[in-house]
Amino acid sequence: MLKRLRQIWRDRNANVMMVSAIGASAMVGAAGMGVDTVQWYLWNRQLQQAVDSGALAGAYGLHNGTDVTNVATGEIDRNFVDSFSVVRIVSPPQEGDYAGDTSAVEVVATTSRKLPFSSLFLDAAPTIRVRSVAATVAGGKHCVIALAENGTGIYVHGSANVQLGCGAAANSTVASAVDLTGSSLLNADPISAVGGIEYAERNIPSGTTLVPYGLPVQDPLASRNLDVPTSPAGCSQNNYTVQPNRTETIYPGRYCNGLALKGDVTMAPGVYIIDRGDFDVSSQASVTGEGVTIILTGTTASNIAEIKINGGAELDLRAPTKLENPDWYNILFFQDPRGTDVENIINGGSDLNFEGIVYFPSGDVRFNGNAGQHASCLLLVAQRVNFSGTSSLDNDCSSDYDDVATRSRIIRVVE
Repeated sequence: MLKRLRQIWRDRNANVMMVSAIGASAMVGAAGMGVDTVQWYLWNRQLQQAVDSGALAGAYGLHNGTDVTNVATGEIDRNFVDSFSVVRIVSPPQEGDYAGDTSAVEVVATTSRKLPFSSLFLDAAPTIRVRSVAATVAGGKHCVIALAENGTGIYVHGSANVQLGCGAAANSTVASAVDLTGSSLLNADPISAVGGIEYAERNIPSGTTLVPYGLPVQDPLASRNLDVPTSPAGCSQNNYTVQPNRTETIYPGRYCNGLALKGDVTMAPGVYIIDRGDFDVSSQASVTGEGVTIILTGTTASNIAEIKINGGAELDLRAPTKLENPDWYNILFFQDPRGTDVENIINGGSDLNFEGIVYFPSGDVRFNGNAGQHASCLLLVAQRVNFSGTSSLDNDCSSDYDDVATRSRIIRVVE
C-alpha cells in the first residue's frame, strides 16, 4: 500500500490537464460574472430611461394639474418590464441643482434581482438605483406667435421666403399647427408648436430647432389688460380720406368708418382709434409716424376695423416708448379682441418698416405676395399668420421691450 502511494505521489502524468481544469473553472466563473455585470448595466440603462420618461410625465402632469405620482409611476411601469421599487416621486426635488424648484419633479427608483453566477459569491443581489429630474425651463425667443388653439396657426406656402431673426410659435394642438408647404422657406429658430410641425427639408434651413408637441407660448401682453379707450367718445373724423398726390399731417382721435390714406401722410404722435371700417393704405401712399399707436375697434364683434395695406404702399411707423405713452408703450397696432373672423391683409409690393408690437389677439394676418416688409424690432401676435411672400422680421429690440415675455417653455430632463 505504501509503495503504491509513493508511486502515485511521484507520478507526473496529466498535470497539464489538472491545471487546465482549474484554469477553466476560473474562466467560466469570470465569464459568468461578466454576463451578470452586463445584465446589471443593461437594467441600469433601461431603468434610467424609464425613470426619465416618468419624470417627464410627472412634469407634464404637474403643468396640467394632474396627479404627479400616478402618471410618473404609470410611465415607468410602461417602459420597464422587470420589477422595480419607487423610492420617491416628489415636487419640488429634495436634492440637486433643482432642489426647491416647484416646476420640477424628482423621481428615484431601484431594482434588484439575483442572477445565477453572481449569487454563488454574493449573499444579496446588488441594488440598482437611478434618479431623474424633469423641469419646465425657458426655451427660445419668438417674434411671431399664433394664439389659435385649433387649426393651422402658422401657414407658409407657395414660394414664400420668410426670414425671422427669432422664433415662430403656434399654440394650436392639431398635427399641422405649423404647416410649411410648396417651395416656401421659413428661416426661424426655434419653430415651436403645441401640436405638430409639417414640413419638408427644403422648407427650413439645416440645423433649425424644431419643438413640436410642447407647451403653449403665453400671450405676452395678456397681463397688461389692454382695452380700447373710451375717450374721445365721439368721432373726431368720419370716413376720412387723404387723397392721392396730397401731403397732410393727421392727428390722434377717433376715426369712424375707416381711415383711407392715399397720399403722403405724417401721423402725429398719439393714439389713433379706427372705429369700424378699415385702416386702408393704398398703393403709392407714403405714411410715416413716430410714437404712434393704431387701435382697431367697432361697435360690435362683427364690425371691428381691419388693416388693408396695398401693393406699392410705404409705411415707416414706430410705437411710443414708455416715456411717451405709459399706457400704450411699445404697441404699434392693437385690434379689439371682441373681433370674430377678422383678417388683416398686407399685399405684395408694399414696403413696411415697423418698430413695435402688432397685437391681434382675435384676428388673423395674411402677408400676400412679395410684401417686402422689414423690421428690426417687431413682435407679431395674432390668432393665425399666413405667409405667401417675402418677409423679414426681427425682434432685436431695445431694453424698452424687456418686459414682453416671448420665450417658450419646455419640459425636459435636467438631471
